[in-house]
This record gives sequence, structure tokens and C-alpha cells, in this order.
Amino acid sequence: MVKPRKGKSVEALIDLEESREAEYIESSVSFARTVPDIEEIMMGRSLIFRKYESGMVKLTNFTPSEVVNIYRMCLPRIIKENTKRGKKPSLTFLDHVFCYLYALKSGQTMASLSVNIGESESTLHSAIRRIRPIVTESLNSNTFIDRPAPNPLSIGLICDCSTFQVYRPSGFYDESKKMFDVKNSIYGIKVLFFVNINVWGKVKCVFLSNPNVGSSHDFLILKNLGINNEIKEYLVKTKEDREREDMDKYEDMDIEGKFGRDYDSFCVLGDSAYICSQEIQNKIGYRILAVPKYKSKDEDVANRGKYLASRRVHVEQFFGRLVGAWNTFRHVYRFEHKHFQMDIENAVNLTNILTDYNGLGDEDSFEYKNWLETRYGMVDERKKNKLISNKKWRNRKKKRLNDSQDNIQDFLNNSLDDEEIINESKLLCSSLNY
Repeated sequence: MVKPRKGKSVEALIDLEESREAEYIESSVSFARTVPDIEEIMMGRSLIFRKYESGMVKLTNFTPSEVVNIYRMCLPRIIKENTKRGKKPSLTFLDHVFCYLYALKSGQTMASLSVNIGESESTLHSAIRRIRPIVTESLNSNTFIDRPAPNPLSIGLICDCSTFQVYRPSGFYDESKKMFDVKNSIYGIKVLFFVNINVWGKVKCVFLSNPNVGSSHDFLILKNLGINNEIKEYLVKTKEDREREDMDKYEDMDIEGKFGRDYDSFCVLGDSAYICSQEIQNKIGYRILAVPKYKSKDEDVANRGKYLASRRVHVEQFFGRLVGAWNTFRHVYRFEHKHFQMDIENAVNLTNILTDYNGLGDEDSFEYKNWLETRYGMVDERKKNKLISNKKWRNRKKKRLNDSQDNIQDFLNNSLDDEEIINESKLLCSSLNY
């Protein structure tokens, strides 16, 4: 950082810093104080943004005005983190945001993005690398978490894991095999999602675990989180939560003889993989409800299982919207693994924004099921092709063995006996005058 010269007042230093920020972001002006001034100049210079403005929804899932709103969220950090001296980026930061959203939406390689956008691979790579952490910090800081809606069993969060396919890591097999998910038969990264249904009826992902290797068990990821203070504080019921629960009566859902309103905190709902003892729940710091693995003959227990299963549909709908909106996670993740955490956080926050515009529905459930069926279909096809190749290999091996046995038999049948060998050797010796 350049030290200020002596004799400069505080006001002069502030003006100098503001002018440096504006000069770095926009070379067409030497001084800019307000965000609207910078936006007007940015809109005029963002050639890529204006070029694809008509097809913005198809390319990024957002309208041009919504993309500008995302850019406005990032603008304070753009000004703060990009005031260093050096070569100015060839693309405006509005174009940076558009290119990053387009990359997440399309899931294409950098070479395909370069052809479609009309910029070099190095330029796009630098733009995405530069804007990715800015978008992450901006969306995380502007995310507002709503309180969960009242329900009979006081379910605050719905948790579930999803595996996203990645390329096989380079290196030794003992290290790369940890990334292999046996259930899906892919190399993948597994993430635990915590989804809620807020008081407005919107389904959003409010918490997210760090990426884990594909071989990790779902409950092990939840257990390794330990006592997460953010989740624990979120599940504690406030005065407003209790007032909402008192307004709603659930006499028809008295399944366990004890309503969820009798607890001091909400619980986390999971599938049958999250069945655990009370001791483990105490270590984690919050209650866990799990869908029963087997259907019970008891009517009350069966009704409870149906209710829990119906609540879990929402996390599957969120997965459907996530993979349906961002092809980067629908297919093989094409960026480096070190960028996965920031990309999945950005995709989740952007999906939450999409749910504000259009809530989740049955089409998202169908999208999620199609995604799984496509994945399992590819797994079955690979297994089928492997069986066919193994069968062909066995047939070829059997044929080679039979051919070798026939050749040996022919050699033995056509070989000379001992007397013929002796006579032949004598004739040979006599011909050589021995």
C-alpha cells in the first residue's frame, strides 16, 4: 500500500482514494463518488451484457434487471477489493457477473464458453476466478434467513445429502478411491443441505455443510458437523415462534402424545439414514426425526411416517430446482475441486433467489427424479457394457486356449518317434562324414 505524503489533509486523502477506486473500475472517468454513477458507466461499457440482453433468462436464469441487482450486491466489494494498481481487466465487472452466471447455467468447458461468448479462454478464466469469491461473500452477506413455519412436530429443518459428479482425482488409487460413491457408481463430492419452509411458505436452503468425499455416509457427515452453533441457535424457538404455534391447533395429528410445541427448540428431519440414539442427538445439540425404514402396521406410527415423508418432499424439490437451473452440478463438475465449495454456495444462494420469484412445485420433484433416473440409467448401462465386455473377453480367452490345445495336439500327432529321430540323426551324421 502506498504511504500518503505529508501535508495532505484527511479530506484530501479520502478524495484521492475515491478517485483511485473510480479510475480503476472505469477508465472513462477520473472521479466518481456514488454507486449510480458507476452503474451508468458500467452499463454503457458492458458490451457482452448488452449483446446477450435479449436472451438473458435462457442463459443465466435471470432477467437483465435481476442480473444488475446481483451486480449491485457485489459492487461494494468490487470497489473495495479491486483498488490496487495494475492492469485493468479487459471486461467490466457486470460482464464478469454475466460470464460467471452463464458458466454455472451452461456447465460447459472453458473452450465452449470461449466460442459462445467470443472471448479468449484466458480472459474468461481470469474473469470467473476474479468474480467468484466476490459473489460468494456478497450473496452470503445479503441472505436473510426466515423463521420456520409452525407444524405439528416442530420440524425446523429438513436435511439430506446429495452427491455431485466430478472427474477422477489424479494421484494414487488409494487416495482417489475415497471420492468414489458406490451407490451412484461415480466419483463425486457429497454435500449436506439443510432446507426449511419459512412462514411465507417458501422453501429455501439455509445451511450447507462443507464438501465431503463421495464415500462418506450421510449420517457421518451430519455427525462430523458436531455442535454447530448457527444451526443450534436457529432451531431455538423464539417468542414469535411459540405464538404462531399457539395459533395453530393440531388435535388431529397427536401422534406421540406430545406435540412439537412442548419442546423448546425445533428439530431436524431426515430420511432413514439419520436414525440415531438420544445420546448422539445430545452430542450434536438438537433433536433429529427420521422417517421409519419399514412401514408399520400400527396406524398411528404409519400416519407419522406418512407425515414425515410428505415433509421430506420439499428437500427433493429443492434439489430438482438446483440441478435443473445449474447444469454445472447436473453433469460432471468441470472446474477445479478447490472451487467447488464457493460454486455450490453461490448456486444455492442463487436458487434461493429463484424460489422467491417462482416457488417450488411438482415439476421440481419430476426434475429431481429424472436426474436420478438418468444417473442410475447410466450406471446400469455401464454395468451392462461391462458384463458384455467381460463375456467377450472370456470367449476370446476360451478360444485362445482351445486353439493352443489343438496346436499342441497337432504337434504331438505329427512329431517323430525315437527310432525315426535316431535314424534321421545317423543319416545326417553320415552325410557330414562323421
